[in-house]
Amino acid sequence: MITQFVFVGHKKERILESIRALREQPVSKIVLFVGEEDLPGEEKARRVADELKKDLETIYDVEIGKIDKRNVIRAAKQLIEMIRREKERGKKVLLNASGSLRSVAIAAYIAACVTNSRIITSIPKYDEKEEEIGIEEIVEIPTLPIDFPSDELVQILFAVDGGVGSLDELVLRLNPGLSRNSDGFLKERSRVSHHIAKLEKIGAVRKAKTGRNVRIELTELGHLLLEGTRVKA
Repeated sequence: MITQFVFVGHKKERILESIRALREQPVSKIVLFVGEEDLPGEEKARRVADELKKDLETIYDVEIGKIDKRNVIRAAKQLIEMIRREKERGKKVLLNASGSLRSVAIAAYIAACVTNSRIITSIPKYDEKEEEIGIEEIVEIPTLPIDFPSDELVQILFAVDGGVGSLDELVLRLNPGLSRNSDGFLKERSRVSHHIAKLEKIGAVRKAKTGRNVRIELTELGHLLLEGTRVKA
């Protein structure tokens, strides 16, 4: 079965028609997303979501969810986490960006690529007066394949999550029983340093000098890759 994520703006009829156009899909649940902040126009979007919920809940299990409409990366991470939870319940997720803001559509597309989920939008139909009168067609947007890091690199991403104060600290986090003075520590330090250089090259981690040490942290891309590996698992 499929859970459909629908991003709610002001165009109720466009959103409703896009959902109806997908009625042949085995959709059992719809999540209507509104903004979590009180941005201009959000009050109307929330009213539209409430109206859509009333219209749809006789057919589907309907929920209203909230995401960050201002921060694209944070919104993508929120969606990835929600997709992961749906997949854990045995559901596939279809993202419907027909009524969304551009920023939300970008977040949805990132989440679709990272989680290998389907995403669609609609092309509006207009009359002679250039007023919107429905939907011309539903378009499925191709997603770009994500080349996730190897298991070894993913293990390091998990260890770096939250930040580490130095390379030595990261080595010990990966190998709690290892002694700093052992040959094994030096070998492991060399291995981890090599992998950190790879992750830094692809933009997944960043290093910052803090006194005599170099702090290592995940970048926004690193967080997205980490969330994506959780969905894959």
